[in-house]
Amino acid sequence: MLANQRSGVRKLTLTASLAAIYTVFRAIPISSLIGISGSITAAGMIAPVLGILLEPAYGIVAVFAGTMVASLFPWNPLKFYGLDFLPGALNVALVSLAVRGRRTEATLMFLVMIGLFFINPYTSIFVGSALLSPPIPYLWMHLAALIVLVSPLSKNLALRIGSHHYRNLVRPVAVLAFTGTMVEHLTGGLLFATVLGKGALKFWPVIFVAYPVERTILVVGATLICATLLSLLRPSVVEESLETAKAVATSGVRSSAGPDKR
Repeated sequence: MLANQRSGVRKLTLTASLAAIYTVFRAIPISSLIGISGSITAAGMIAPVLGILLEPAYGIVAVFAGTMVASLFPWNPLKFYGLDFLPGALNVALVSLAVRGRRTEATLMFLVMIGLFFINPYTSIFVGSALLSPPIPYLWMHLAALIVLVSPLSKNLALRIGSHHYRNLVRPVAVLAFTGTMVEHLTGGLLFATVLGKGALKFWPVIFVAYPVERTILVVGATLICATLLSLLRPSVVEESLETAKAVATSGVRSSAGPDKR
């Protein structure tokens, strides 16, 4: 009973602390949005840390709180009728699921968002032959992230992150940052199409050219920042956050190795 209470207090304290950090990054503009006023912020560069340290529900709460507080800054108002937190929330939720070994749920989330993008009448799958689209679909980078998510690269992430050494953290954090930022971009695109309606159609060719550069910057920034932060944290903070996931991953590795020989 007492242990459960302590665990609950720890999770709430960690959620509040990470929400405050997310607020700071959410208030830092790094690029202008296309088609509407506002900026892309640095929030995506800290999102993997939230996903790694918080379970999905707590991560979503932290993103929601951080987004709302950051919107109080005059240069950072809400743009999508208060739903601005959704892209970041799905980013953190996917990272949290993936790092905890729940890849099936993370993959289903990604597939649902791709499906919603396909059926939205104000999105574009191909943006014009002048941009080699077709044959290249607008979602080419998102599909690449989906492949990474279902590949061996995203297996046993909790064990890799538990090493606490910067060099060993870079690859798993990069995998999480890439898959997370692409589902975030997909969700943002859906909000953009839904809010602008027919007016969104003329902007997809420009976004098609710009978003790979923008997402690459976010992934590189997230990898450098998050790997550094995780290496500086007390090992117990990361271990307690990923305790269950590491136990599952370890049992999976033992099972695949076969029964012990005595």
